[in-house]
Amino acid sequence: MKTYLPQIEKRILVRPNQSFGILNYDMDNAYPQRMLELVGASPTAKDCWNKRAKFIGGNGFEQHDLANQLINDKGLSLGKLLKAVTSDMALFTGFGIHINYNANFKVASANYVRFEDIRIGDPGNPETRGKYAIYTDWGRKTWKNITRSKIAFLDKYNPDPESIRHQVTAAGGWNNYKGQLFYFNPEIDDYPLIEADSVWEDFETEAGIKIFNNREVLTGFLPSTMLFMQSRREEADNSTADSDKQVYSNKASQLERDLGTFQGAKSAQKIIVIEYEDESSKPSFQPYAIQNNDKLFEATEKSVEARIIKGFSIPKELINPEKSSGLSNGGEKKEAISEFNDNTAPERIDLSKTFAQLFNNFYPSINPSGNWDIVPVPTEVADDITGIKAGASINQLLASALPVENKIATLIYAYGFKQSEAEAMCPGAQLKGYPEVIRED
Repeated sequence: MKTYLPQIEKRILVRPNQSFGILNYDMDNAYPQRMLELVGASPTAKDCWNKRAKFIGGNGFEQHDLANQLINDKGLSLGKLLKAVTSDMALFTGFGIHINYNANFKVASANYVRFEDIRIGDPGNPETRGKYAIYTDWGRKTWKNITRSKIAFLDKYNPDPESIRHQVTAAGGWNNYKGQLFYFNPEIDDYPLIEADSVWEDFETEAGIKIFNNREVLTGFLPSTMLFMQSRREEADNSTADSDKQVYSNKASQLERDLGTFQGAKSAQKIIVIEYEDESSKPSFQPYAIQNNDKLFEATEKSVEARIIKGFSIPKELINPEKSSGLSNGGEKKEAISEFNDNTAPERIDLSKTFAQLFNNFYPSINPSGNWDIVPVPTEVADDITGIKAGASINQLLASALPVENKIATLIYAYGFKQSEAEAMCPGAQLKGYPEVIRED
C-alpha cells in the first residue's frame, strides 16, 4: 500500500546542471547561501548556531599543543581549522577540507573550504564525476553570471598512493596537481539539509518581526492617519523643452514635505504649524483604528523563538540564561550542559576521526601521541555564572531589614530552598517556630 501526501514537498531539489557539470543544490543552486542569510537575519537562529558550534567544538583538543600546529604556509593552525569546520558542521551538518600531498604521498598542507562553496560533480558527466566544484559566488551576489572557467574542480579524497599517482598524471604533473577535497556529508551521494531546516520559515518570521519593530521606531510609533486636503490642479512643467505633448507634474506640496520631516524617533512630539486661507482649505487629519499588533507580535515572537530553539535541539536553559535565577536554576543549567554535551558527542567523535584520518599522515608529524579527542564543555560553567550571582543576591537578602518570615518565603519561592534550609539560613527563625511554607509548583 502506498500513501501519497500532496501537501508535503521535498525541502531541496537536486538536479544535474549540464552547464557547470555539477548537481544543483536546490532549484536555484543556492540553498546554503539562502539559509545563511535567513540565519543571519534571525537573532535566535544565530544564537542557536553559535551555541551548537560551541558545544561541538567543546574546549578544543585534549592535546593542548595541537591547537598551535601550523598546517599550511598561510598560517592556518589546527585550532583555527577546528573552529571553522565546527561552525559549518553546527549549521550545515557537513564541512570541507582541502588537502595536498608531496611526492611521497604524505599530506603536505591543508586548507579550510567554506561548505556553501562546495558542489558535487555530476556523476553522469565523465569530466566531473568523482570531483567537487569550488566556487565562491554560487548565489550570484557579486557577479550576475557564473563563469565556468573560474570554477575549481578537486578530486574526491582518496589517500591511496596509486589513486594520487593517477590524479597527478591526469593533471599533467605535480606542478599542476590541485589536491583533493575531504567532504564530510552525513547524507550519501546527496546534499544535506541544515540542522534546523524544519523551522527555517521561522527564521524569516523572526526577521520580519525585527523589521516591523524597526519601522515602528523610525516612524516614532505614530498612529496610522489619513490626511484630507483639497485636490491640487496639475501644473504644466515648463522646465522641459517645448513639445506637442505638454508634461504635467503633481509635485509634493510644502505641507506634505513638512509632514515627512516630522516622522521618526528623533522627530516625534514636535510642533508643526499649518497655514490655510479659509475653512474650506483646512486640512483634516483622521486617524483610523488598526489591529493592536504589539500583543500579536509578542505572542508570535515567543512561539517562533521556541520553535527555532527546538529545531536546533538546544536546551532552552542555554539560550535564555538571563531568565534563570536561583541556585536551583544553576543546577538546571548544569544538567542542560551535560545533556547537550551528550547530544553533540557524535559530532565530536566524527571530528576526532576526521582529524586523525587526515593528519596522522601529515609530514612532518604533528601529533605523535595520536590523541585527537575533543574536550566537551565543562558543566562547572553553570556554577560559575548562576551560582555566584545567586549567592550575592542571597547575601543581600539576609542582610536586609525584611521580616524573617519574608526572607524565608523568598528563599523558598525564588531560590528553591526547602523549609528547613531556609529557616537555618535566617537566625532566630527556629525560635519563633514559623509555619511551613507550601510551594505551589
